[in-house]
Amino acid sequence: MIEFNQTLYAFDFFVKLNFIRLHNFRNVELADVGLDSDSVWIHGRNGQGKTNLLEAVGMLNAMRSFRNASADALVRRGFKSAGILAQASLSGSSSWQVELVVGEGRAAFVDGQKISKLSEFIGRFPVLAITNEDLRLLRGSPEARRRDMDMFISSLDAEYFECLRLYYRALSHRNALLKDGLCEASLLESFEISMACNAEKILSKRKSFFEELGERATQKYAVLAGASAETAQISLKPNCDAADKDSFLEMLKSQRRSDIERRSTQRGIHRDDFKVLIGGAEAKIYASEGQQKSAVIALKLAQFETAKEHLREEPVMLFDDVLGELDADRRERFWSCTSGSAQILATSTEPPPQGGARNWKSITATSGEFIQ
Repeated sequence: MIEFNQTLYAFDFFVKLNFIRLHNFRNVELADVGLDSDSVWIHGRNGQGKTNLLEAVGMLNAMRSFRNASADALVRRGFKSAGILAQASLSGSSSWQVELVVGEGRAAFVDGQKISKLSEFIGRFPVLAITNEDLRLLRGSPEARRRDMDMFISSLDAEYFECLRLYYRALSHRNALLKDGLCEASLLESFEISMACNAEKILSKRKSFFEELGERATQKYAVLAGASAETAQISLKPNCDAADKDSFLEMLKSQRRSDIERRSTQRGIHRDDFKVLIGGAEAKIYASEGQQKSAVIALKLAQFETAKEHLREEPVMLFDDVLGELDADRRERFWSCTSGSAQILATSTEPPPQGGARNWKSITATSGEFIQ
């Protein structure tokens, strides 16, 4: 958890990103990049810094890398910290300056004022990334899928984030007792009550968000699939049958003997998962690579529409080389699924496409420098 001071700060959501400066971030020593366009195309050979630039922009959402990289990995070799400075235009023509420091210590500032807590910052500057690594949402572990969804929902719902924080704090204390062999009922119960109270709220919100995402992802996938008439569904896969405080508490009590033997909490919302079906079959097992990629893109586009609905603003969209393996028809269907008014930052090894509805600002990445 990031430690900030206790200063509170209230601010709105931005619409367009105008400028970003990177200092000792990944392979970038120092770069000032103008992003004053609705459509920005960053291209160049692999390993030149294209994804690093998008990663820095993505940090504005929750001070978290969409690559799930550690803080040390974000800092240029030989240095202790990296800096990101961004300027954004907001609704009503106002603007904000956002500064992030990552590395040995983390901090966030808005117009020079330090933000107190991560919960005060997460989702306030909405950015949503679609990358080739998103296939881990189907092929990876339940933990990876759960973490992605928890971060997404937290960016839209501050209460959800707080409930998660309290649940996992109680869970860590319960697991510590189990690991140390301190298994008296009175000791476990205080943490189980906190877990049960917050689990009820978390599960309720998860179900609501998954219902929204499922409907939108199904619609997006239908467009991406074209004439194939394939269907896709996404649904929450709870780890247990408990649905309210009392049933969660009863479940934790009934699991004590097993948890004591295993020295950890085996059941609960911290082990929930979700599944994606294509044509009624589980995509992770039965779908082709093309179907899986389309399903993940549909899910991410559904997240964009859901965020737009809840925030009343459009997130900045980051597309990290997601079109390279798609044929011309699939690319056209992809663009038809995206918002015409959202700011898009895209990377590719190829120059920007000609024609189409978007007039791309072209930036060439080479050895950590960005030529405009």
